[in-house]
Amino acid sequence: MNEKLNTITVVKTIILIPLFFSFLGICCVVIVFCTIIPYGSFIATKVYELFGYVGLKVVGIKINMTGEEYIDVNQSYVVVSNHPSTLDIFTHIHTFPISVRFLTKSELYKIPIFGSTLKALGLPRVDRNNAGKKEINRSVEEVVRKKNSIMVFAEGTRSNSDNSILPFKKGAAWLAINYNLPVLPVATTNGAKLMPRGKIWLRRGEIDIHIFKPIETSKMTMDNVQELTRELENLIRSRIQ
Repeated sequence: MNEKLNTITVVKTIILIPLFFSFLGICCVVIVFCTIIPYGSFIATKVYELFGYVGLKVVGIKINMTGEEYIDVNQSYVVVSNHPSTLDIFTHIHTFPISVRFLTKSELYKIPIFGSTLKALGLPRVDRNNAGKKEINRSVEEVVRKKNSIMVFAEGTRSNSDNSILPFKKGAAWLAINYNLPVLPVATTNGAKLMPRGKIWLRRGEIDIHIFKPIETSKMTMDNVQELTRELENLIRSRIQ
């Protein structure tokens, strides 16, 4: 990246980041308000998807997608992806023809207004300090009832580059088998080059997203969780290395 582009990127970031966070605040307030109005769930989802779209436009991201033909818009999935960049949040909200709900750390629910927004959208809450599954079961059932899909970054955190992934955790496979949902594997690349872990510079560029053929879980049992986890990790790894 040349010096002129660096300067443009810095100036753009300084100007647009405060504006974007203001937009995020407005979206949160509107989504929480939607809980008390008719058709509120539908409107809240549209605001949520608008947030993803605006995030990509603010940064200047173009999406190159392959495999979209594998997605049945009338089906709920457990969508499983690698996680090289913060940009994945925006790309995955906006890009898919299905509406996804991210598996979300319980700590985020403690943030005023933002936590209420997550609850209003029905994002499944994961408390890593509590082994009980009753709460996540209820939230996942609500996502499926509304014909949305569960989005899981199976590494559990952002990886360090586009060319490597961390070992996958078993939660995504457990969810898919437990709820008899097909798994939709997704590989995303180039995001780490544009916005690496710990950085917020708004670099323009392209992100590649590849959707694999869904994996059916209807004949699987909990004994297959480890095997399915390994299959997903190897499949996605094969695309990014």
